[in-house]
Amino acid sequence: MTAEGVPAVRVRGLLKAFVGARRRTAATQVLHGVDLDVAPGSLLAVLGPSGCGKTTLLRVIAGFERADGGVVEIAGRVVSGPGTHLPPEQRRVGVVPQEQALFPHLSVAGNVGYGLPTAERRGGSRVAQMLELAGLAELGDRMPHELSGGQQQRVALARALAPGPSVVLLDEPFGGLDAALRMTIRGHVRAMLHASGATAILVTHDQEEALSIADRVAVMRDGAVIQEGAPVDVYSRPVDLGVATFVGDANLLAGTVRDRSVTTALGSLTARAGSPQGAVTVVVRPEQVRVRAAADGAAEVIGRLYFGHDAILTLRLPDGTTVDARVARSATLEPGERADVSCAERVVCFPLE
Repeated sequence: MTAEGVPAVRVRGLLKAFVGARRRTAATQVLHGVDLDVAPGSLLAVLGPSGCGKTTLLRVIAGFERADGGVVEIAGRVVSGPGTHLPPEQRRVGVVPQEQALFPHLSVAGNVGYGLPTAERRGGSRVAQMLELAGLAELGDRMPHELSGGQQQRVALARALAPGPSVVLLDEPFGGLDAALRMTIRGHVRAMLHASGATAILVTHDQEEALSIADRVAVMRDGAVIQEGAPVDVYSRPVDLGVATFVGDANLLAGTVRDRSVTTALGSLTARAGSPQGAVTVVVRPEQVRVRAAADGAAEVIGRLYFGHDAILTLRLPDGTTVDARVARSATLEPGERADVSCAERVVCFPLE
């Protein structure tokens, strides 16, 4: 347990570089002064493209890599800092790797109890508790190869939670699952973490994954945290154009802001408070675009992608600009038809670069 007001994980000014195999190769700076706080009992998703440093951040927190600078605290204790580098086994950290890494010669119960003291493994109460939490109470005697991919993922998480770690680190844990299974397993994993009261950090490059299951999202780019906040804030109030285009689909329109009014190819829109004045790039999410069938409409439907639960229409505006609109699956507009297009919601604007 952490003292009141003390983050479960606190990272300040974290630096990490890797030196090439050849002596003359310059070091590659991977982490550039990362700052991060994770509240006790919360799930933080670290979101970013491949190569941004998110997995290295996880490995430094776990103790698998030694930081070049900065401080890492877990439950108020410095585990990495000037003159300090505690090994992984002394950090009370549980790790769930992407490939699960279950021991093939051990049963499900044996895998879950692997990190427990011998006496607790023999007693079995903690193992039984974890299996119940994972919804695998009847499968303790099964071997890993007898389980589905989703069940194996839950076993891996139960094993990480069994010793009662201060924090659980999950590195792209759903990457090996098919799309249909990922959504279900994400829900199971979130429920397990919250039911256990665990603090967790999830590393992912999947925007939908981060936004749907995390309490907080930290967006990384080029080895630094660019924005951290609640999922709804990161999505609807991105700090820059890079974050806006990375965390979701976006139509980018040229515009001019005067007070709160934005002149664009979509018409006159309303900018969010604090928007810059003058020439801007306007971010309009596809779900913000309203489409109404009209024989004399100003826009022409030039494409349609059907996803089952909804559809994306691509429309060409009078000046040739194209925009995507997310519509209900029941929408009947087809390519070649005309429509009126508008956007009634406030939009995010960034200075024209």
